[in-house]
This record gives sequence, structure tokens and C-alpha cells, in this order.
Amino acid sequence: MLTFDSLLTPFTFAAVYIFIPSVPLTHALGLVAHCPRSAKAKHLLLYPVKGGRNHFIFQVISWAVWAAAVLVALPVVIRKPWIAIPASHVEVLSGAAAVGGVFAEMFMVKSLLVFDPDEERRERVQRKGQPTDDDQPSSPVWNRARLPSKKSSSAAVVAMGLMWAMMGGALLLATEYLAEQSSREMYYVLSGICLLIGATTTHGLGGKLRHDTLREAGSAAIPSWRFFQPFQGGTVFVATQALGWILFSMSIMGLIWLLMQVVVGVAYCMRCWAWAVGAAMFTAQLTLGASILTFNARPLSQKVLDVVGPIKPARRIPWLTAWVPILMFYTPIHIFCFVVVLTFTVLPSNYAAAFWVGSLVMYYGITSGMEPHHTGRRQWPACRQWLTANLQECLESWFGTVEVVREGDKPLPPDGKYIFGYQPHGLFPIGAGYLPLMPAWAKLLPDVNPVVLIASVVFHIPLIRDLCSWCGLRQVSRRTFIRALNERGSVLLVPGGQAELVHTWRMFHNKQWVIYTKHRGFIRLAIEQGASLVPIIVLGEINALRNFIDVPVLQQWTYKKIGFPVPYLLVGRWGVTPFPSQTGLKFVIGEPIEPPKHEPGTQVDEAGLTEMHDKYYAAVAALFNKHKASFPSYADVQLVMA
Repeated sequence: MLTFDSLLTPFTFAAVYIFIPSVPLTHALGLVAHCPRSAKAKHLLLYPVKGGRNHFIFQVISWAVWAAAVLVALPVVIRKPWIAIPASHVEVLSGAAAVGGVFAEMFMVKSLLVFDPDEERRERVQRKGQPTDDDQPSSPVWNRARLPSKKSSSAAVVAMGLMWAMMGGALLLATEYLAEQSSREMYYVLSGICLLIGATTTHGLGGKLRHDTLREAGSAAIPSWRFFQPFQGGTVFVATQALGWILFSMSIMGLIWLLMQVVVGVAYCMRCWAWAVGAAMFTAQLTLGASILTFNARPLSQKVLDVVGPIKPARRIPWLTAWVPILMFYTPIHIFCFVVVLTFTVLPSNYAAAFWVGSLVMYYGITSGMEPHHTGRRQWPACRQWLTANLQECLESWFGTVEVVREGDKPLPPDGKYIFGYQPHGLFPIGAGYLPLMPAWAKLLPDVNPVVLIASVVFHIPLIRDLCSWCGLRQVSRRTFIRALNERGSVLLVPGGQAELVHTWRMFHNKQWVIYTKHRGFIRLAIEQGASLVPIIVLGEINALRNFIDVPVLQQWTYKKIGFPVPYLLVGRWGVTPFPSQTGLKFVIGEPIEPPKHEPGTQVDEAGLTEMHDKYYAAVAALFNKHKASFPSYADVQLVMA
């Protein structure tokens, strides 16, 4: 009696014989569809690069996967005496070749559906503003008249997405009949790849083909469909998208769980789990495909904008410029925690614990020599230069507007000593770290390069301590303060500290911009070292992040008891992510405040200390009252000196 087990290897061989030859045939079909008889040999050779960016990408992927599938299939198909392949490996190789052939065929079909010979010409027209003679089609050879309509192409992509899901589910079910553990592991990985490719192409390519039009947004025309478009497209679209991506995430987690069970040698009710994960994969694809039909490109309603805040059309800047600084500044703790959780998820807990203990001991031993948090020896000039070159564009793409201004036009003598006070602390005063790296700082304060001093606890957390050290930040302690001031001539710190942090909630509840004024240590050091105080205020940063669990009474109580507010879970854009909301930023640098005369080695006169303290906070208040009216949403904000 025939069983699925006995048919598995013949089935994969049949797939190899069908799909590997079909890729060149499909490519030839595309040539026939797009090239009339007047096409010459050079046109045929240039076909992969003449259909637009997406066509080229899919062609490259298809041929690369096809070549890999052929290389894997040859030893299995030829089966000559000099090619010794263990019998247990035949099913692995044949399965990999079959899946590779299917992958290559689907990508080849997609390349035909997105063929667009006029893409380059349209981009030139858009850059120049109006067509010229040079922008006319360079050759009448290429055409897309024989292709289906965009809606039909979109439907074909969605159908292929369902095929990806079905193939992923079939691979899951086939693992039950594989003898080798390595074969089962490979099939689980291939199933995950099917899920990933299917979901991303269904959403990205299927939506683009169906809704590939331009709409006006301000003064710029932007695509009506983008891969990442949170809260846009209408209520039904957002709801179905959310459901589809939730099912996608559940499928990924199910695949990871199944793979873990195979790795540790546990196989309890694997068929049931395979059916469940396969059903989730198929339903996710079906939901994402259906959501494309409900997309509405109309602008967001004011009701939605009131909840999620203004969403500015994405600026077309390099993704490294847009994302790397934000990931560095706002997500290192999230990345580290994710890696830790992933380690304990994939590995047995005792192995994961041993890995982290050994790794962290070695890590701290290597990175803690010569006190980098005090000396700044791990500062990375190349990192600072890259940030300086890219910060302005990155911040503008996220915050909308970024402005750095300075009171007065008299330059600061570079041989003087300066202590810059950054107000307010807020929940996360990251602007203090990158402000001296911005090009505007170098323009307004040439040759003044302060060392930024931050809380010492930051230098105990992996990854965060590295990023801070590379950017030249150091811990805020008396010893480091004096050393940095003598080395560079200036330092920048946030005087309010966590005492100011616990008042941030008042900005959201009562529109009160709270400055904590009871810290005097930095003023005492300024007098001792003969350094001028320079106030800096920032508008907008305090609004960019808020505490997800907002319980002011509890946070103030925990701050008094343990020195840190709990709970402390920062969220910003879209209400759940750690990325900053689009609030705009305005940094205002005040005039220097000269210290009173002081004899070295003697105690600071309390009257002079109080006088300088009052001058400093009066200057902070004056800066705020002068500039708040020019900053959006700050006209009715009240300044409170706590």
C-alpha cells in the first residue's frame, strides 16, 4: 500500500523535474511578451535590466536561487558511481532542490508582472520637473502591452502568496515523514522562509501593483501605497492589517517552537502543531491579501491625528541615515533585552545562562580597562564624524523640524572654560548627547567641543555603554567633571537629573514645563574651576516620549525610596514604540554667565553661589519665555521652577 512516506521522495523528484526547467521557460515567455520581432540579440541580453528596479531585483533573486537549486539537484539526479551520496541525504537534497525550483519560478513570474520599461524615464522627468526630448523612450522595443492589468497582477501576487503559505504548510507536514533530524530542521527553516516571502510580497508588491498611484501631500507627490504606512488606509484596512500581521507573528512563534522541540528531541503531537501553524500561515496570507482590497488612500481624519499625532510624509533619505542614529539613541536596551530573551528561547536555560555569564565576564573585562567612563579612551572619532554628517537629516525626518539657535552674536573664546546646563531632563534627555555633534553647534560655537556627562548607571548596561563611549560621553562625577573640564575646556550636563524626571508627567497632564532648581553642585564646581555657566533649553523633546504606565504617585514614591522612578517604560510614536513622536525640536543656547572671583583652595562663598544660581535659572526662565511662543503647542505651556 502506498503511503505518503513512500511517495515523498518521488514527489520531490517530480517537483525538481518540473520547476527547474520551468524557470528558463518562464523567462523566455517574458521575452516573447515584451519583445516584438524587431528586437535584436543585445536587447534580449539586456532584458533583466530594462524592466525597472523591481524587475531587476526579482530577476537576480530568481536566477540566483535557480542556480543554487541546479547545483543541489545535479548530484541527486545524475547519481553516478563516483558521486557518493548517503541515502539519508537524498531526501534532503531533493527537497531543497524542489523548494529552490519553486522559489525561483515564483520570483521569475513576479519579475514579469512588475516589468516597467518606462520607470527610469519617469524618474528623470520627476527630477527635472518637465519632460525633454532626452526623456522620450530610447527604444520602441520594450513594451508591457501583453501583460495583465495592475489589478490582475496584484491578484496574481496575492495568489502566489497563498501558494507560499500552502508550500510552507506542506513542508511542515512533510517533516513527520523525514528520518533525519537535520532534514526536519531544514524543512522548518524553509517553511519560515516561505512565510516571510509570502507575507512581505503580498503586502508590499501586491499592494503596490494595485494602488501604485501618486497623491499630493503638501508640496510633494508621494506614493499612495508604501510598505510602512501606520494608521493609514482606512479603519477596515488598519484592522485587517493588524489581524494579518498578528497571525503572521503567531506563525513565526509557532515555527520557532516547533524547531526548538526538534532540536531538544521532544516530539509531542507534532502533526497537530504543524496543522495549527500551517492554518495560521494560510489565514495570515489570506487576511493580508484581503486587506489590500480595503485600502483607502484618503488622508487621515483629524480624529485619528488627535490620537497618534501628526504624521509627516516620509522624506526620501538613505535608510542608514534615517534609521541608524535613531536605533542607536532610542533602542539599545530593547535590542539587548531581545537578544537575551531570544537566547533563552532558543537554547536550554542552563546553556543560555552559562553563555551570558561567560560572555559578560569577558565583555566587561575587555571594555573596562583604563576607566573609559572616566577617561573617554573608547571615543570613536569615525562614529562621531558619521553622526555629525547624518544627524540633521535623520532628526528632521523623525521630528519634522530641528532648529538650533543661540542668544547673542558674540563668539565664545575657545580658550575659556564653560559648563553647559541642559534643561529640562524629561524622561530621556538624549538630545544632550547628540547636540554637540550637530553641524549647527559647530557653526554657532566653533572650537567649543564639550564632553557630555551622563548618569554613571548607563555605563553598566551592555551595548548602551558602548554607544555612549563611542560618542565620547562620560559619567557625571566630580572627578570626571574636573578632568573633562581641564582636558576640553567645557562640559555639558543635565542639572535637573532624576529629580526633574519625576515631574515630566506634569507636561502631559497640566502643560507645565518643570525645572528642578535645588541642585547646586555644578554651580559650585563652576565657581571653583572659574568656568562660565551657559544655559541650554530644548523645546519639544520632553513631548517626544511618555511613560506607558503613567502613575505619577508611584513613580515619585519609588524615586524617593530607591532613587529611580518605577514603572519606567518609554513609548513614543504610534503610542507603543520606543521611537520619538514627531514633535519638532528647538535648542536654544543662552549667553554665558561669568562666575564670581574665587581663590583656589578656599571654600566657595555661599552668597556668590546663591547669586550665580539665581542668575542661571533666571536665564533659563528668560530663554523659555522668549522662545515658547515661536514653538508649536508651547504658547500656553507654563514654566514651573520646583
